[in-house]
Amino acid sequence: MECPYCNTENRDGVRFCNNCGKPLPLDPAAASSAPKPAVAASNAKVTSRSLTPGSRVQGGRYVIKKILGQGGMGAALLATDIRLDSKPVVIKELISDNTDPAQLQEDVRNFKREVATLAHLDHPLIPNVTDHFQEGSRYFMVQEYVEGENLEERMDRVNQPMKEREALGYASQVLDILEYLSQETPPIVHRDIKPANIIIGTKDKRAHLVDFGIARADVTRNAQRKQTSALGTPGYAPPEQYQGNADPRSDLYALAATMHHLLTNRDPRNHPPFTYPPARALNPQLSPEIEKILSRALINDINQRYQSAAAMKKDIDDILLKRFGVSDNTSSYTLGTSGPIGAVNAASAPTVPQQPTRTQPAAPYQGSQRQQPLPPPPPPPQQQRGQGNWQNIPPYSPPVALSNRPPTRPPQQSNQGYLGRSLLLLILVVLLIGGLFFAVPYFRAHPFGQSNNTNSGTTPTISTSALPANGIGPVKAPDGET
Repeated sequence: MECPYCNTENRDGVRFCNNCGKPLPLDPAAASSAPKPAVAASNAKVTSRSLTPGSRVQGGRYVIKKILGQGGMGAALLATDIRLDSKPVVIKELISDNTDPAQLQEDVRNFKREVATLAHLDHPLIPNVTDHFQEGSRYFMVQEYVEGENLEERMDRVNQPMKEREALGYASQVLDILEYLSQETPPIVHRDIKPANIIIGTKDKRAHLVDFGIARADVTRNAQRKQTSALGTPGYAPPEQYQGNADPRSDLYALAATMHHLLTNRDPRNHPPFTYPPARALNPQLSPEIEKILSRALINDINQRYQSAAAMKKDIDDILLKRFGVSDNTSSYTLGTSGPIGAVNAASAPTVPQQPTRTQPAAPYQGSQRQQPLPPPPPPPQQQRGQGNWQNIPPYSPPVALSNRPPTRPPQQSNQGYLGRSLLLLILVVLLIGGLFFAVPYFRAHPFGQSNNTNSGTTPTISTSALPANGIGPVKAPDGET
């Protein structure tokens, strides 16, 4: 259905225009009789429709494939970059329906500021800006293309509430992005969070935040300009955004409205703005905790809502942990910019996904503790004995005392061996001397090679005379022999 006020195409059945926020006629035929705005969108329409599939821009580098979306401030086009092997990209074209030259220049400045803002963002769930250029009076920005299905398409396809665990997981990832944006200087407000701007990647199955068309860093104080260019989408945008007073807390409201839509299958665009029935009244399967979070985040008073994405993310992560036994897995891709991740990991030690985040910092500590015992290992036997005590040995003094014992034992063993060898040698020397003392007289009395030849014809007789009592002295010959 085409809006009779701004000529923006809307889905059939919605009651308010996605672009200008004005009510749409219930009867499509009444659109033709509705008053037209004084300024037609002729220039914007001609400019956007000139980029039909097959068109080329930037000297033929980018080939337009199809129009992804179109609104009052620009058009999103799917194209391919022929310089990068026909890599798919998203080209956003500035479309301004202002005929006032001053206002047109303001739109151009805002577009260039958007390019500069997004070019400095570095978050894995935000498509990077890869190029920007101007052709004549047209301005273009090129971003990475996230292949996947946005949540609005998902809800239209299934036409039923999303499972609480799945919706909370996506919300936690988007909150990590919002926390990152809020830490920029100055903070960046997306201003148009809704299911259509959250794409679930086909490859990583994560929630990617896209379409920063009306996002801006809060530098200017021109409330009137803010009000006309940053209204957001009716049904999701908070009240203060229509007054030009949006800040990072406004994105939390829009995300809560998105979650309410996902969990209840109630499209807020089909109902009066700022009205959200209790979530459990529409979906009794939801937990009381998530209904409490949504009720707090959807309060009209900005000061009564969550004051930071980190606080809201912590409550959602607590539900994921306590009710479903899972924790956020943003630690695998974030660069440490989101504060609540560490807090959740510390509180959810029993869960498997968070153990890696605890062991990684603990590993160097364990390694350093194991390196401390290395100085005492001079004695290998004691080092082997100390290994059985694991990490208790390094801080304690007993291992040091044990290391002093081995030097005393080897000298004792060597002294005992020396004394034993000396005693054995002494005994051998005494035995040798004693043997020589008894053997010398014997060999003198019976020299080798001596024979008895006095009576060659007679056989020799053996003397049976006894030796003296002491066994030493001359042997007396028998009577008659000399």
